Amino acid sequence: MTTMRCATLVAPSQFRIDEIPRPEVDDRTVIVKMEGLGICGSNLHWWNGGGAATGLMQFPMPGAGGHEFAGTVVEAGSQVTRVRVGDRVAIDQFESGSCGACAYCGSGLFIHCENRRMYSLPGYVEYIKFSEKGLHPIPAGIETHVAAVAEPCACSVAGVRRARLTGGERVAVLGAGVLGLCAAAAAKSFGAGKVAITARYESQAAHATAFGADAVVRSTGPEAVASVRSALGGGADVVIESVGGHAPTFEQALELVRPGGTIVVLGLWDELVPVDSWKAVLKDVAVIFSLTYGLQGKKSDYALTLDLMASRKIPAQDLVTHVLPLDQIGEAFHLAADKSTGAIKVVVRP
Repeated sequence: MTTMRCATLVAPSQFRIDEIPRPEVDDRTVIVKMEGLGICGSNLHWWNGGGAATGLMQFPMPGAGGHEFAGTVVEAGSQVTRVRVGDRVAIDQFESGSCGACAYCGSGLFIHCENRRMYSLPGYVEYIKFSEKGLHPIPAGIETHVAAVAEPCACSVAGVRRARLTGGERVAVLGAGVLGLCAAAAAKSFGAGKVAITARYESQAAHATAFGADAVVRSTGPEAVASVRSALGGGADVVIESVGGHAPTFEQALELVRPGGTIVVLGLWDELVPVDSWKAVLKDVAVIFSLTYGLQGKKSDYALTLDLMASRKIPAQDLVTHVLPLDQIGEAFHLAADKSTGAIKVVVRP
């Protein structure tokens, strides 16, 4: 039996490297050698072991919930036609595991597929087995391991697409991590007239202009609302929340959005968030909670994201600040959790 390495989160902030069976190819699947595995904010929720996230995954956690994938196809089944051995791919695991037949697949919401399956253990492992669906070619000029950042970027692209920008909108983005920066760039790419973003850390603020921000507000406290409104020249047509955690950003979004405007929520909070329903209703605010990507119109969010990265309209590849080997996954998570280190996107490279 051939084995591979797998990072198991055995308890909060505690990893163990295990040897587990390597997946085997069959006629309709492929094996991808992982070259880049990004650390997502949701991974940090589980790693911290607190808040609402602990109800989703239980310890020990083989694979540690990793889901930002990029790698190279090393085996392909006899009936696979979309990819070949040697292809570099960024992976939409939800489309790959979707049935393609249920109502959710028909509407492009692959993550909610009623018959979704995993072909092997995903996560922080060396090899993963997928169907050929959802495997997207990595554009020339983007390193394979760096392309893992396409996954969170696609979440931002999907959320902004759902806001249905028509051109000229004033957009406020709360938070300048990967989600926030990519959302700002997506909004500008889709026709926003003016984009203002809040950034807590210098490393985040330094990227803001390249990601379409016309104004960068360094405050994230109560005064941030007035500063963003001033930068935009009034209330925002669209507010994109990308922070979550313990931040009061939903309340700030309600303050910022104009009457009849839209709030898109990308962040995840660690506790229940109070909502001023009177303010929300009296302002006729539309709130969109956007989890992840899928198919909107004729092009999937993932494919569009890679196009936008290739054209550098969303230069998400520039956000990978640290790359560490699988054996140093504990250090990688500490880096990702401490934004004062200058970390924006940390990638584990098996």
